[in-house]
Amino acid sequence: MKTCNFLLKSGLALACLALFTFTSCIDDFDGGGPKPKKVKTLFGADFPANDGLHVNDNGTVFASNFGKFDTVIQKYSGTKVFKIKRNGSISVKASGFEAPMGGVQDSKGNFYFNNENNNDAISGVLVKVAPDGTSSEVGEIAGWPSGLAIDENDIIYVANFFASTMHKVAPDGTISLLATDDRLFGCVGIDIDKDGNIITANFFNADILKVTPQGEVSVITRIPDTTTNFAIGYMTILDDYIYASGISENVIYKVSFDGTSEIFAGTGENATTDGLLDEATFSQPNGIAADKKRKILYISQFGEPGLRMIQL
Repeated sequence: MKTCNFLLKSGLALACLALFTFTSCIDDFDGGGPKPKKVKTLFGADFPANDGLHVNDNGTVFASNFGKFDTVIQKYSGTKVFKIKRNGSISVKASGFEAPMGGVQDSKGNFYFNNENNNDAISGVLVKVAPDGTSSEVGEIAGWPSGLAIDENDIIYVANFFASTMHKVAPDGTISLLATDDRLFGCVGIDIDKDGNIITANFFNADILKVTPQGEVSVITRIPDTTTNFAIGYMTILDDYIYASGISENVIYKVSFDGTSEIFAGTGENATTDGLLDEATFSQPNGIAADKKRKILYISQFGEPGLRMIQL
């Protein structure tokens, strides 16, 4: 009889445990589907950079500060590149430069960015910062070298804001011309797709272009309804989609490789408000880079200072 009572109690306990587990699963299920994606501000008015972003394999973000146009000296005021660790600490990666743009880090820990453009549209200098902090000039590039991308072989590709060219830089520092095409004039944002093609975005007209490793240029699409001459800041690739910053429209665009484009985040209002993708606001979003391992987009702002993020 005692054995029967024990079995009865044990059975009841197991039934209660099963019911509890099932109920908990229902609570955790939360109606099904992924959680809504949101825009979050990591740093607001105190964020010291407004230009290109780069994320390395460790999730560290690098941000160049092109600065604002100084009407007295008739130049852009930025002088530094910053390093933001995942714990939220910000430090200076490089300083004493002139309107730094873009940035990439190679497999050896060397960091590269473009320097000395500063609105003269004559030439800029690609700078290398070694892991110990020492800097050196890799070489001069005619025009206004802007965004940078790097492939798995440490070959760097350089977009050009004020020349119809795209250059590539070998690991030994040799700079060569990859492509010449009028459609490349005005390109800033740049990244590399899974097939090794270089994808770039035109600041002036919102064209998204593809450049093959052999230097062949074609247009993927033109994002509609953008402001001419102030259309796309930077762009990045994540999970086979192109994400581009609509610097004048205050939105983030999502573009598929078949040419379909849509507004991914932002209402269009010039402000800095967190929230759901279709409710959040941006203030002239400019730099954008993907943490491809952790599925995070980071966005810098040219208007109100700020570093924003979207977890995909």
